[in-house]
Amino acid sequence: KITQPNRNGLLDRDPTVDGLKTGHTESAGYCLVSSAKRGDMRLVSVVMGSPSIGAREDASAALLNYGFNFFQTRKLYDANATVLSIPVWKGQADIANLGVTHDVYAVVPRGQDASLNAAADVPEPLFAPLARGNEVGKLRVTLGDKTIGTYSLHPLEDVGEAGFFSRMIDDVKLWMQ
Repeated sequence: KITQPNRNGLLDRDPTVDGLKTGHTESAGYCLVSSAKRGDMRLVSVVMGSPSIGAREDASAALLNYGFNFFQTRKLYDANATVLSIPVWKGQADIANLGVTHDVYAVVPRGQDASLNAAADVPEPLFAPLARGNEVGKLRVTLGDKTIGTYSLHPLEDVGEAGFFSRMIDDVKLWMQ
């Protein structure tokens, strides 16, 4: 039979706000970490040093509105989907499909998603054995000339080591390159 009011006034003002933490100390002032989700996009705002409860709520609302109005989220890759297929030497398979362990998203200024690029940094040649889930390279996501994210690339399936004769044939092929 205890009623505890919520100190995050944004929960009443904006139906997309779903948390997170309020606080106040003499040295930090009034603080608020807010989370909101609109459509498929979630943003978190952090406000510190506000002079009042109302000021921290207004500042957090302004940050969230700015973020939702001027930025967009783009899903680039699904977890465990093939991002890149690359040759494998001395393996039971000739090709390894590489992917990321979790969905990859980018939050970019509205209208600039055409400037998103991804590049894989994988050592070549790539030799078996390869174990599913072990990092073999990096996926670098850029917006223009700025790197905005780096993610581990891993084989989506194990690639075992080939037999003696297949490895010898690959040795000759590599020597001839």
